[in-house]
Parts: sequence; structure tokens; C-alpha cells
Amino acid sequence: MIINAFDPRLRLTGNVGENEFKRLPDEVTKKLPHLFDVAKNTAGIRLSFYTDATTFTINVTFLNITYYKHICAMIYKGLDVFVDKQLYGCEALEERKDKLVYEVSLPSSNELKLIDIYFPLYGDVKELNIIIDDLAHVSPNTKSRYNKPIVFYGSSITQGACASRNSLNYTNMLSMMLDTTIYNLGFSGKAKGEREMAEYIATLDMAAFVFDYDHNAPSVEHLAITHEPFFKIIRMKQPNLPIILSSRSDVDDNLVDNDKRRRIIMQTYVEALNEGDKNIYFVDGKEMFKDYNRDMCTVDNTHPNTLGFYRMAITFKKSILQALEGKQ
Repeated sequence: MIINAFDPRLRLTGNVGENEFKRLPDEVTKKLPHLFDVAKNTAGIRLSFYTDATTFTINVTFLNITYYKHICAMIYKGLDVFVDKQLYGCEALEERKDKLVYEVSLPSSNELKLIDIYFPLYGDVKELNIIIDDLAHVSPNTKSRYNKPIVFYGSSITQGACASRNSLNYTNMLSMMLDTTIYNLGFSGKAKGEREMAEYIATLDMAAFVFDYDHNAPSVEHLAITHEPFFKIIRMKQPNLPIILSSRSDVDDNLVDNDKRRRIIMQTYVEALNEGDKNIYFVDGKEMFKDYNRDMCTVDNTHPNTLGFYRMAITFKKSILQALEGKQ
């Protein structure tokens, strides 16, 4: 049988389209048309289901792909497939510019196996189908540590540049570490802290919100006039929502400018505390890469590699647990 990604027997998360893959609804991209294309990148979108099948095939068709020279090709058109939370090294049976066909062979047993499929961080998926035995059991994975998703808003780093695989950006790492759903609103080069974006995010039903668009603020002045208003729009709509503010992780270049940006974000945090906000948290980006091997954490002094993303994930995990469970 052929099961489309939107079939209720599968659980599709991180996606807002009913019959298409996208991370923003049309009413938002109409207000912010510069996000139209990047919102079709499938960063953070995941399929999760149980099956007792011993083999199945994944057919995935892509829309047009524009490659950036510093970003790994795997995160444009590859899929990361996990079986019982272990990476499955599947090779493509068929590969064309706009299509991949994977065959997944599973341990031969009647036990249910958990399948997680992580979509491309920078590619645009047109269609994904699972071809599986007609008699196989297939059911959605509805388990999640938190009943609501954690929403992240930010730059190309939030989207996942320059991860080596789709599951190895920090938001997908967090999804695995916390066994919960992450909604990735990282927009490469285009997260400007717009009022319209804040108003949209304020409508989302979420467990926590994390924002870090510092990198896409074109200047210190732009960050200064947008950061606190962005926060206040969401806080006014959701007064009890845990909100985590973060400064940038790569602070070693242009120390003066980066310190100014950090202070602006810190000011939003301190003023919220002074106004009695009990659900505001601050992640100091300059602490993310730690004090050892900092130069090994990025590919270009900006975008994290696997080590950099892992250290970011560990840092955010601590803050999220503090915000949602009171753990230090």
C-alpha cells in the first residue's frame, strides 16, 4: 500500500500545510512576501510512526533546489531515517535531481518499531510517500514529553546551516534529547524581527518560545528598535508563556558589535524581570561554544558544525528544562 505523508496513520510535525509542506500559512507570507520561498524549506518537519513491517520504501519528490556553496548537499535533498531512535544508514535505490527512492530494511520481527524521518533543512519537498506491505501495522507516534510544541524563531543557524545531516541542527537535536516536538521558524537571512511575525507567533499554542534573530538584524540599531517590541507582542498575548531570549553564539569576530547586540537582548530580559515577569529566561550565546576548542565549532566563524550545534543544544536543553520543569 502507498501511504502519503499527510495520512493520519503517520504523525507529521513542524508543518502547517494541509496538503503541502510549508512552515508558514499563506496569510503570513502574504504580509511578509520575502519569506515565501524560505518558508517552503522543510526544516524541522518530521514524520514519526510505528510499524511491524520488515521493509518499506520512501519515495520523495523535490521542488527546485538552489545550493549554497558552504552548505552540505545532504540537507537539501537527503532524509535522515531513525529506527528506534538509532540512525538508519539507508542508501538511495534511485536518485535524480528531483527525486529520491530509499529502501529501509528493518529487523525481522513482529515487534513494533519506531520510525522517525527528518526532512531536509534547506530543500523543498513536493511529495513524500511510504510504500509498505498491505498487511503491515502502521500507527502514528503520539508520544511527546510536552503536550505542545516548543517554537524557535531565528536566522540560518536556527534553520540549520551548516549541519552535516538533517537531524544534526540544534533544534532537531533538542527534539531527540527531550523527546518532544519542535517547530522550526528559522529563516535563512530573512528573520528581521518583523511585527507581523511576532503577531503570528503570538497566536501559536506552544509550550515555550525561543527567539534568536540577532544575526539577521542588519544593524545594532535595527535590533534595538525591534527586539523588545517583538517580545512584548508575544508576552501581551500569552502572559504565562515561558519565553527564552538568546544572544548569538559566534561572538569571537567583531567583539564590540557583538557585545552591543548582547546588551540589547540582555536589556529586554532585565526590563521584563523588573516588571515582574516570572517566565522570562536568557541564554548567553557567548557561553554556548564553551572555553575550549571554540574554533572547532563553526564552518566559517559563523555557522555551527556538528560540534557547535551539539553545544548549543546542550545549553538550550538546560534552559528549557528550567523553564518547563523547574530543573536547574
